[in-house]
Amino acid sequence: MGGIACALYLLQSPFANQTLAAWQSGFWYKVATGTLLSTFVGAQWLLALCRWQSWNRIAKTLYTWHQRLGVLGPVLLFVHSRTLGYAYLMMLSGVFLANTMLGVASPQAFPSLRKHQTPWMAAHIALSVLLICLIFYHVWTALYFE
Repeated sequence: MGGIACALYLLQSPFANQTLAAWQSGFWYKVATGTLLSTFVGAQWLLALCRWQSWNRIAKTLYTWHQRLGVLGPVLLFVHSRTLGYAYLMMLSGVFLANTMLGVASPQAFPSLRKHQTPWMAAHIALSVLLICLIFYHVWTALYFE
């Protein structure tokens, strides 16, 4: 499901909806959908927080939600912006979509990939940290220069 959502996001540009484009050009629409998208990413980080604090029962429950809600990421990104952007925005969108695709390819979902659990987890965490840094940079530049 997440792979399909990522593919649809990347392939949708030629079929862009002009009404959505008009909405996305408004400042408050960008703020509202950006806040929604940032909240979504923050909610995904709850799993890491629970694991870090050794709240194993909560982490076990959140894991399923983390996986299922993760596939909504490309949909929320599309609602926020129809394009990948330029320069650092393309990097931000690319890291976001790459992390989603990496989540879809979880060794938990594909038993043949279980031997790659450690490098997969390292890559997923590294992309997640990079994503947070890029989001903070984006929020700062978007609000500072608006």
